[in-house]
Parts: sequence; structure tokens; C-alpha cells
Amino acid sequence: MSTGTGSDDEDLATRFTRGVVDGFTEASQAFSHELEGTNRLPELMGRSVAGVIRANARLLDEVATVVRQAADTWGERPPGPAGDDLDYERLADLVAARLRATEARPATGEPKESTGRSRKA
Repeated sequence: MSTGTGSDDEDLATRFTRGVVDGFTEASQAFSHELEGTNRLPELMGRSVAGVIRANARLLDEVATVVRQAADTWGERPPGPAGDDLDYERLADLVAARLRATEARPATGEPKESTGRSRKA
């Protein structure tokens, strides 16, 4: 299994690659352990097949672990704005006060904002 030594700031691609590499490493070790102590050809053939099966199982198990971790990471929702703490009445009062202040200002002779449309005379 993955050693889990990756830090929290590693990106997903790095963690996935590390998991696949760990999986291949463990698969190779599982295959080697299956063949240890074998010196006769018929026994070697049977153990080779068992070793390949065990190696594939270890690799797939490691990849599955990495995929589950990625899915958990994607499933986390980023903290959103605290909508429950918003005081709508205060917000409405602030907007109304700003609108009154804008309307109460005397005209300074500055041109009004253009909407980008030109009027034909």
C-alpha cells in the first residue's frame, strides 16, 4: 500500500503518479516473493502464474487506493460564503443610504456615464 508520505500541498497528478509507482513496486515484490525458493520448472511455471496474479492484485489495489483518495479530494466542497450570517436588513439600509447620498449630491457639471450608444439628431 501507499506509504502516505506525500504532503498536503502535492497536486493530484503527483499523488497519482506516486501511487502507481508504489503499486508497480509492490507488484514486483509480490512476484519475486512468489518465486523464491523455486528451482524446478513445473513448480516455477505454477508459481509464475500465481506471482503474476498476486502482482496484478497488488497493483490494482494501490491504484484503487489512489483513485479513492482523489475522489475524496474532489468530493470536498470548498468553504462557501456564510450565507446564514448575512444581515439582509442592514445591507438594504446601506444600499438605500448610498443611493440617497448619490441623489443628494449637486451636479458638478461632469458628463453622465455613457452607455456606449450614440443618439442621432
